[in-house]
Amino acid sequence: MGKTTTCASLAAVFAERGRRVLAVDMDPQSNLTSGLGFNPYALTHTVADAILEPDQSVDELIVRTKWAGLHLLPANPDLSAVEAGLPTSLDSETRLRRALDRDCRDYDYILFDTPPSFAFHTISVLAATDFIVIPMQMSGYAVKGLKETLRAVHHVRQELNPELRVLGLLPTFVVMRTRFSRDLLEGLRAIPNLRVFDTVIKVTVRLQESALAGEPVTVLASSSEAAVAYRAFADEVLAALIAEGERSV
Repeated sequence: MGKTTTCASLAAVFAERGRRVLAVDMDPQSNLTSGLGFNPYALTHTVADAILEPDQSVDELIVRTKWAGLHLLPANPDLSAVEAGLPTSLDSETRLRRALDRDCRDYDYILFDTPPSFAFHTISVLAATDFIVIPMQMSGYAVKGLKETLRAVHHVRQELNPELRVLGLLPTFVVMRTRFSRDLLEGLRAIPNLRVFDTVIKVTVRLQESALAGEPVTVLASSSEAAVAYRAFADEVLAALIAEGERSV
């Protein structure tokens, strides 16, 4: 649905604008890690250490990417075993939040990439973040997935993170020449109390190329339609954050 691409691209745009950004890979598939130029299998220390070891300094786990201002808290496939390695307790899902609150206050933005399921790793992210962006592929199955996402957000807000809010929905894999995409977009924008960003991410080979190259599309193909779209999306995200901040005053 474009989660990893969106996370990497948004992080890269913020960094190119002079912001200090931390990207956190919370998916055992480690696609964000490889998408930012690292080999997950060559990493000794990852985000798993921050969750398993309460005294572990997160600063020691963070790696610098090739792009100024953009840092990564990486993952590798061993992340899948983290939950089984934790002691039985009620605070397991908030370990990530406590580690980041303690050691990562110097970043302007912390962006998370999550797995496609609502298991331990995703719940840990929802417990740690202030806002979520929902990339949504233009398909009927994605509509069902949206309902599950909103249900999960509501549950986490009640149990773990009362500050959690949905910032908005980003349409991805859009084919505007099809009536299906146009009708689905129209239906999404009619949902009350849910921001749907004006930016849409269209189907393009550039996004697949950027994933293979280990570079955000805004770097690999800076003037491409996809790069232009993600820069426009970054503008919308910043405007939405300002609006949310004004509403909370």
